[in-house]
Amino acid sequence: MKNILVIGAHGQTGRQVVAQLKENADFTPVAGVRSQSQVKEFTDQGIEVRVVDVRQSVTEIKKSLDNIDAIVISIGGGWMVDLDGKVKIYQAAEQAGIKRVVLVSAGAIQHFHDEKKLAWMDEWEEYSAAMYYADILLQQSNLDYTIVRPENLTNEPGTGKVTIGDYLPHNYISRANVSTVIVDSLGNDNTIRKAFDVEDGATPVSQAIEKI
Repeated sequence: MKNILVIGAHGQTGRQVVAQLKENADFTPVAGVRSQSQVKEFTDQGIEVRVVDVRQSVTEIKKSLDNIDAIVISIGGGWMVDLDGKVKIYQAAEQAGIKRVVLVSAGAIQHFHDEKKLAWMDEWEEYSAAMYYADILLQQSNLDYTIVRPENLTNEPGTGKVTIGDYLPHNYISRANVSTVIVDSLGNDNTIRKAFDVEDGATPVSQAIEKI
């Protein structure tokens, strides 16, 4: 089994990624949380936990990566997290010899500087810029990345069915479905060095991923 570190495990999407990894025979989740106060939630479930504060140095982040095979990044919180923190994770992964990284980004963020830019990106300009450049820097790295760009997130139950594309109608997707896409991406090399938008749809996740 591969050990998957979920950085941002205490977030709403991160929790669901950890839960789905726990049910998958191919993977062992390792919950990456920001503070010691968040540890017990996962240890009570028998899940290994590591405190990973992305505001710390690359050297400190690297210490959390022993015996990790892949990293899922599901974090947010302003410029120092959405850009600086993510880039430090990329650097730590490269230094630790970890190739596989799955990043949770935002739907259509790749269009931040073109005519397809969405209205919310103007309202949240610095936040959007941070995500935009975090995506670009991951794509310019030597990592085996997958960038998952979900549309508007909901807490509805997962259907296991989605639509994947480069530019979607900007509808909704449940966090459960996003998590399924992340876990399936980890098990499918077809997603390596690819980025895509995703929303709830009619195609089973495994089939949608095969068509990327």
